[in-house]
Amino acid sequence: MDSGSISRIPVAPLPSSASRRLAAVGRDPINLHRALAHAPALLAPLLDLIHALRFDAQVSRSLRELMICRIAQLEGSEYELAHHLPMAASSGLDSEQVRSIVGWREASCFSAPQRAVLGYAEHIGAGAPRDDEALDACFSPVEQTELTVTGATYLAIARMLRALDVRIDDLLA
Repeated sequence: MDSGSISRIPVAPLPSSASRRLAAVGRDPINLHRALAHAPALLAPLLDLIHALRFDAQVSRSLRELMICRIAQLEGSEYELAHHLPMAASSGLDSEQVRSIVGWREASCFSAPQRAVLGYAEHIGAGAPRDDEALDACFSPVEQTELTVTGATYLAIARMLRALDVRIDDLLA
């Protein structure tokens, strides 16, 4: 990757449909969007899914960000962590919680729902055993479905970022 590129493939113009989708939710394009711009028919539904997870889910934003950050840690996705650790902090997680995500099992700063999310992230991202009792005690079927889609989506995104070698956005680096 040369110093002017954002990924291992050349930059493509962002499709107008993606620009409109991003503008509709008040977002600027990021390197992930630019890297996927070569495939506008795939970028569009991915943006729709990400926006539905971000704006239409019942599960609290802080729990979704906790899920995303743990998945990113498991995948070694510095790009996702650069974007989502600040989002986790702004969604209501305190600094001790943000620092303790990686060692959450030993940390005493997480609630039962947060611990259930972190355990479920490890199930989705690393194949750890799933704790159905903890999930059922904390989340409805709708919420468990949202957490499943959130985790699986960001696992896929982390792998896309790695495969395309997408550079962390300059504003975050």
